[in-house]
Amino acid sequence: MTPPIPDKIRSNLISLMVDTTRYEAGLAAKIDRMILQLGQDLIRDLVGSGLDTPRTDWQKSRLRSLLAQAQKTIETGYGDIASFQSDEMTGLIRVSGKGVVTAVNAAMGADIMIPPKWTPELLRSLADGSLIQGAPSADWWARQGADLTNAFADQMRQGVLRGETITQLRDRILGQNLPGVNAAGKVDLRTVQPALRAPIYTARRNAEALVRSSVISMSSAAHHAAYEANSDIMAGETWTATLDISTCPRCGALDSVTFPWGSEHPTPALHFGCRCFLTPQTKSWQQLAREAHGNSTLAKELDNIPEGDRASMDGPVSGKFTYQNWFDAQPKARQVEILGDRKLELYQKGKLSFADMINQKGNPLTIKQLEEMYS
Repeated sequence: MTPPIPDKIRSNLISLMVDTTRYEAGLAAKIDRMILQLGQDLIRDLVGSGLDTPRTDWQKSRLRSLLAQAQKTIETGYGDIASFQSDEMTGLIRVSGKGVVTAVNAAMGADIMIPPKWTPELLRSLADGSLIQGAPSADWWARQGADLTNAFADQMRQGVLRGETITQLRDRILGQNLPGVNAAGKVDLRTVQPALRAPIYTARRNAEALVRSSVISMSSAAHHAAYEANSDIMAGETWTATLDISTCPRCGALDSVTFPWGSEHPTPALHFGCRCFLTPQTKSWQQLAREAHGNSTLAKELDNIPEGDRASMDGPVSGKFTYQNWFDAQPKARQVEILGDRKLELYQKGKLSFADMINQKGNPLTIKQLEEMYS
């Protein structure tokens, strides 16, 4: 039996969002490298600071100079990160807007939706103006930069007070010799006391969370722009929490709730780490057919929708839906594309957690690759 159109739309949008998480993984890796380079820049500032001297007024002056220089280094680094992500987000918005249209039309079997008409100004406005937990992305990067500046200053003051060497002060920044950090520099934050957590590793973890929320928020903004461009066929939007790794009570309560078109309602991401998204609910085939007078293009596309699917167009999705349900229904080639051969083998043996299935760090996509998939 052919699934109803709302279920097809949901399935196609899950596929789009899975590919979006692959892009997110690639973007997070690039920004992680930028933060690691920032750590090396701070080490350079430290080595050239002249702090390896006895405790004197001159050393105190050198410390003040180091902290001032470090603040400039961090502000520059995070400014570069914010600009880089903003440029990336304009590409993501463009591709996500086209992707959601492609996903819906494929479910319909007809080109019912049209892609948004993007302008450079509109793309930049969405990329820079969309809010993440109440603030634009650039503000969040500035806050994370300020947090790193304060953490760096705290560690340097403590180290100088204890008479530590430059090597020991370096370890306070990067954390190689701290408890809970292995020889490769990998940190297990669960085993490191908060006061000993190296600032750069904390910065990396915070950046990863911000990238994830930024990608979801920008995708949501792009989807809504696509729905707005097709407001004449829209009846509502349905909340979908299928991809949330650990669904919070609020997201869980919203799952499968449909909001009438034009009404005030929450939008993803509701919290850091949120992976929810909104699926469109269209008007019924009969209503669209009545309203298509004078719009020959829409009337023609409505005729292309198979008769057996028309009655389900404005219906609800079929209850709760898990990522595993969706994944198991995919062809093997698509499963391999998402997980890779090794992870798919583990999944088939029941040895892969949901979090590991969603994690796409080893399977990233670029904007260009994502665009090619949904062109």
